[in-house]
Amino acid sequence: MLAKVSGISWVIGLLTLSGGLFAQEEEREPPYLSRAEWKRLRSLRKVRPLFWIGPLRNKAVYGICFTPLGFREHYNAVVNGLNLEVLGIGTLLTTFHSIIAPFVMAESFDSMDTIPEVYNFQVNGISLGSGFVQRGVLNGIGVGGGLIGKLNGISVGVVNLMYRANGLVIGGVGNAIAEMRGLDIALLNVVGFRMRGVQVALFGNFVLEDSLPNKEKGLIGLQVGPLNAVSYSALGMQIGFLNVAHEKLEGIQMGPVNIGKPYKGCK
Repeated sequence: MLAKVSGISWVIGLLTLSGGLFAQEEEREPPYLSRAEWKRLRSLRKVRPLFWIGPLRNKAVYGICFTPLGFREHYNAVVNGLNLEVLGIGTLLTTFHSIIAPFVMAESFDSMDTIPEVYNFQVNGISLGSGFVQRGVLNGIGVGGGLIGKLNGISVGVVNLMYRANGLVIGGVGNAIAEMRGLDIALLNVVGFRMRGVQVALFGNFVLEDSLPNKEKGLIGLQVGPLNAVSYSALGMQIGFLNVAHEKLEGIQMGPVNIGKPYKGCK
């Protein structure tokens, strides 16, 4: 059984690396620009009050940004208020990823701690759409799911693919997040780096970290679902039919089948 679960983790890991969620264009774009370059870019932003039609490029909108049809991502822009996106690249990507969403994440999690706190596009408020695509930050509430660099707040959608999430993430099909802090709810939840909080799934919860510094645990919190798996070690509780901690679990496993190496706690 342990071999089967290990095989599942390897498959998910390979699909994760092949996802290329935030693949860059030929020209350099954030978050790979230096802070000096970002300061220069931000000086180019033109303020647009009340209402503006996207996709945005070098704009700061205070009010409503409406993108009725957009197959080009926003660039060097911020929306303080309401961001509305109807049909575009986000719709296509979200529809496609709804099939394989739980297995498609950011191209690599090794540099998660080094990504600078400057981003290409930011929404401070509410974002509504059929699919939201941004290499940036959503501070507030998002409905529609999609591809988000960093979330501080709530996101609800069919599919949520993110680098970092702080808050509540609800996915109709699945959530694939590099680093999660908060509550993660979906049919299938996959965290590739760190999970700090609670995962609740109708099918399964996975934490795939493999090399965290100073023996840091991939999961600190609670997993609830038929299948719960942590590829290295965890601190907390797993509740389900099959619970797996490939190295050890410091806490409690509750279910008919519990797999883990020497641990502190009880089954």
